[in-house]
Amino acid sequence: MNKRDNPYTPGAGRKPRTLAGRDPDVEQFQTLVERLNSGSYERSLIYTGLRGVGKTVLLMELDVLASEASWATTDVQEVGSPADFRVTFARMAIRLLTNMSARHRARERIERALAVTKAFSLAGPGAVELRIDGETATGVADSGNSEHDLTDLLEVLGEVAAANNMGALFLIDEMQNFDGGSLAAICIAFQAVSRRSLPVALVGAGLPDLRVRLLTAKPYADRLFSYRELGRLSPVDARSALVVPAAVFGVDFEARVVEQVIAEAAGYPYFLQEYGLELWNYAEESPISEGDLRAIRGVVRDSLASSFFGTRFNLATDAEQGVLSAMASLGTGPYRIGEVATAFGAKDQRAISSYRESLIEKDLIWSPRRGLVEFTVPLFDDYLREHRPVQ
Repeated sequence: MNKRDNPYTPGAGRKPRTLAGRDPDVEQFQTLVERLNSGSYERSLIYTGLRGVGKTVLLMELDVLASEASWATTDVQEVGSPADFRVTFARMAIRLLTNMSARHRARERIERALAVTKAFSLAGPGAVELRIDGETATGVADSGNSEHDLTDLLEVLGEVAAANNMGALFLIDEMQNFDGGSLAAICIAFQAVSRRSLPVALVGAGLPDLRVRLLTAKPYADRLFSYRELGRLSPVDARSALVVPAAVFGVDFEARVVEQVIAEAAGYPYFLQEYGLELWNYAEESPISEGDLRAIRGVVRDSLASSFFGTRFNLATDAEQGVLSAMASLGTGPYRIGEVATAFGAKDQRAISSYRESLIEKDLIWSPRRGLVEFTVPLFDDYLREHRPVQ
């Protein structure tokens, strides 16, 4: 069991050797590609879930599948915070057009699309000029209205794709970082390209409140996109994620070890990868035993405490950290904001409202519905009770 051959890959956006539990999502995406290729309608896809459930990894897999189907893709683009809507979409448009031009000859259409992209990037307030050769289009995607301009841009891209008998796929991660106006523009633009049956699709991913944010932006977003919540893996899929990568190298696990790891990782893909990594590095022979698990358990917990939980906790101010600890002290969420205020030592929930909003902006908590808050990180409450209890 050479460390060099370790098949486990914990890390942000690191694709595991076995993409367990995502077959239905792959099949749904393949159906989308096939239907758009045939000129039929199919809704774009939105994936939501906590940190560490594999949203980014799934987008990366769908990127590969799209390329294999001869679609142009943006690659997986992460939306920063704060998000620059026009720069983000202009850069994705350039990637798509570069991809299309490398495969097909459509020089005039692509040059026009680049001119429209340049106009789009310059139309908004505080515009940043991207390095796009050629002229700037006028009268298209340059109104300064995000909804109209993005619609113009996507329609031009869709026309280029259709002319080349291919699809164009936007892959957007951390979509919750877009503001309400940007999400509204996305809804309007993708509704427009679907009405025209243009082969343009979106696969987006974000934290659990992304669906609510889209619905707030445009009420018809519930019908415009197909939503899928990604969570912990089933016991069968969790077993595959842990056991199959090692089996490729002829390494087995004792049955009891598999059960304990799945339980301790709570079925979350990232945590399973952490356990697998440390077990492989420590064990000297197959099968990996309970003794091996006992030896590395503390290493895994320390690693998660420092690199997964601790880094996120440190994003919060001292007062915000107190609110997080107060939440965890109440047990398992979701948590009533009034009870959190009491646990924090405040007179009422108004006293912590600014902390609540700031923690939501930092993507540390989210609101499943009015008056409730919940962590965006799985098992964060366990970490806080052990390492950051209420003082």
